[in-house]
Amino acid sequence: MISENRRSFLKRFRHFYAPVLLAGGASYGYGTSLERHRLKVEHHDLKLALGERAPRSFRAVSLTDFHFDPLYEEDFVQECVRQANALKPDIVLLTGDYISNTSSRINDFARIIGDLEASTGVYACLGNHDHWDSRTRVAGALNHQHISVLQNHHTRVTCKGGELVIAGLQSAWAGTPNWRNAADGLRKDDRVIALVHEPDFADNLAIDPRVAFQLSGHTHGGQVRVPGWGALILPSWGKRYQAGFYNVGPRKDLKLYVNRGIGTIEHHVRFFCPPEIACFDVVNTDAV
Repeated sequence: MISENRRSFLKRFRHFYAPVLLAGGASYGYGTSLERHRLKVEHHDLKLALGERAPRSFRAVSLTDFHFDPLYEEDFVQECVRQANALKPDIVLLTGDYISNTSSRINDFARIIGDLEASTGVYACLGNHDHWDSRTRVAGALNHQHISVLQNHHTRVTCKGGELVIAGLQSAWAGTPNWRNAADGLRKDDRVIALVHEPDFADNLAIDPRVAFQLSGHTHGGQVRVPGWGALILPSWGKRYQAGFYNVGPRKDLKLYVNRGIGTIEHHVRFFCPPEIACFDVVNTDAV
């Protein structure tokens, strides 16, 4: 059942963007046919304090918000996988909204995304759309393809001879995120990479100094951005942090990155906001 919050957001999205975009004829055509498929790989050198047990350096690739639905082009997802694999990541991190309004084709999507290659594996959290339809079905399809879905849980993985701690939370908008459960068993000196679909939840995690990096999606960067202004409309739990890097918390020591995502919702358009694969070359400052 669609919640009132979700219903009101989608209604606002449709009613706000439709006249703006349709009035722009050629721009609308560009945004629907060209820019939303103009995949951009964003390369970032990232310094994080991940503790002495973590590797000195590694490459992480982030993908999010595919919004795969019955009309979605499989070849675009395949191209995303191809480009991600070409980056030769040590680890791949996924942050939710694999579907839009139905999970009827989640097995098709999972089969394609299951071709992602990383020496340390692929780890994921779920998004609000995944929760709204069938959290169990979406997580099951991904797990079947050896993608580890973390729901209020953390795991320790071996990466390049060191140890990474990856935590994933349920959706802040549609699920029940529980950091206490996710942190159960953490050591005092652990430093965590947190996968949380909604970026604004970083304000909640910033109170725990063990969270070094939060990776999120959800906003799509707004899908339509105005130069010098930013996103025209943003969803709940995505209004404070729109896209890119932020330093969060009273000490500004939680690093947050918001990925613009791959897919779209409602009006399938992007403008000044191309779909994104984020590639992080991480240096662990605690090991240097």
